[in-house]
Amino acid sequence: MDYSIIESENELDSISTKNWVTKSNELIESTYKLSLQEQRILLVMASKVQPKDETLKTYRFRARDFIEIIGNSKKTGFYSYLREIVNGLQTKVLTIKKDGKQRNYSWVITSIYEDNEGYITLQFHPELKGFFLELKDKFTSYQLENVVRLNSVYSIRIYELLKQYERIRKRKLTLMELRTFLGIEPTKYKQYGHFKSKVLLVAQNEINNTTDINFQFNEIKTGRKVTSIEFIINSTSNLIVEELPLEEDEKLDEEQLSLFNELQLQLSNLGVKSDKIDWLIKEFPEEQIRRNIAYVSGRKGIKQKAGYTVKAIQLDYANSIEAEEPKQQLSDPAEEAVHGFIKENVPKRKVKRIEHIPIYMLGQPAIKFFSKYVSEEEAVKIWETRQEEIYEEIIKQSKKKLIIT
Repeated sequence: MDYSIIESENELDSISTKNWVTKSNELIESTYKLSLQEQRILLVMASKVQPKDETLKTYRFRARDFIEIIGNSKKTGFYSYLREIVNGLQTKVLTIKKDGKQRNYSWVITSIYEDNEGYITLQFHPELKGFFLELKDKFTSYQLENVVRLNSVYSIRIYELLKQYERIRKRKLTLMELRTFLGIEPTKYKQYGHFKSKVLLVAQNEINNTTDINFQFNEIKTGRKVTSIEFIINSTSNLIVEELPLEEDEKLDEEQLSLFNELQLQLSNLGVKSDKIDWLIKEFPEEQIRRNIAYVSGRKGIKQKAGYTVKAIQLDYANSIEAEEPKQQLSDPAEEAVHGFIKENVPKRKVKRIEHIPIYMLGQPAIKFFSKYVSEEEAVKIWETRQEEIYEEIIKQSKKKLIIT
């Protein structure tokens, strides 16, 4: 495979700490070990990747721009040191373990240092494309300024691991998992006290004072030994997003927003709270969310737009009878739960063949679905008393989707 690049002699890429870094969660939870400067260089490269890009491009930077962003501008011999870092990146390996297989990737395929001009040319390895581009779900975004000034490699990794769970607000990791994510060798910081003082407390101080999140942590013990850490994550950015005036929101560069942040902003402008936004994006397809955002935005006279938006996405008003007859929407949560579950289990389009799941296999999925609308106890009661009715209605509506040949 030809991994050659096209060099643009006169084109230089600027570096801005306001740029967004978007990574797949798989990459965030992968195993790799990099120095602080190597991490910073890769983060700057990642901040240049745009959602519209079809491939991982080549970037040509001024070395002094890197110095301004990365720091250490007064250190003697920094240009030579920077060249060593760039060249060394080509030897560093990223390890991904999945489906019983271990895959190793190189970070950088091309690195060129122009001594006379003081330019650096860098390109991610093309095989990393799936970790930065065409990400539909399971990814994390943040602005470069939140990590580029962190002074510990562990702080950067912990920030990403917590940012990934920012909207859930908690994340529990065993010490073994955390050490693996951070690339800490078994012989290093063997005593928990050392790990706590050199890794956790340093990261807490840096992240809490430098980034858009802060965290506390609880030590979970097995017997007298600390075996897991529960992180409590607080965000300082959600309130800003929710209260952002529309005219300011329109000024945002959408090409720098991840899918999550883009949908989050649209839903937030409709008044939907952050916890509901998280659930909607996790549970429903992107297109279903988008068409119902457009549907709700185009309607006038809706008094409680946030609640209506959530129902519209749940029941897909924009692609159903409800879109034409919103007055028929159900007000009883139990009825909404039953109606939604039936709709969820009926084919969305015409089909040639239908194989019905046995009724006993629908029990757990139904109770889980109902619990989004009512208490778990009531969800169980609904299924126990109405399972035959629900099952028959699913069969009845499914038959309407059957193509008769």
